[in-house]
Amino acid sequence: MNTTNLVWLIDFGYVTKASKGRSKVDYIETKKFLESRYKTSCLPIIFNSVDSHGVEIGLNQFYYTVKKAGFVVNLYRMEGGSQKQVDVAIGAHLVYYALKGYTIVLSSGDIDFVPAIEVARKDNDKINIMLLTFKFGVNDELSERASDHLFFEDHVAMQKTKP
Repeated sequence: MNTTNLVWLIDFGYVTKASKGRSKVDYIETKKFLESRYKTSCLPIIFNSVDSHGVEIGLNQFYYTVKKAGFVVNLYRMEGGSQKQVDVAIGAHLVYYALKGYTIVLSSGDIDFVPAIEVARKDNDKINIMLLTFKFGVNDELSERASDHLFFEDHVAMQKTKP
């Protein structure tokens, strides 16, 4: 029997851009924070794009580390220098897990996810879709559609401490 009923969908591009000049996210500690807060295990899924040169060494080490901690890493090829498929993949996962009754934690600020939230809640407006973002770079309409909105900056446990 599956005891996981919390999924954390991570738009890696959003988190990377929004964290510039702010605290960095400690992904493994954030997973633990979410599990403690929601009293259940968490399936964290990272979505990112990769160019034709492949994944750089430092990022490859990061992916290896988080995979060992139970994260799923989904990488999508870039086309013409721009990210493709990532938002669609996140939206599809959001609807899929919502229809299975999961609580969704979404780390993205993109208005493109509003339709996915609307579809996910079409027959059940009680589906919990939380945002976990920085206080920067979040579309107001997306924030309004969320059940709750947590901010990385408000939780020291989710922030990477400098060595």
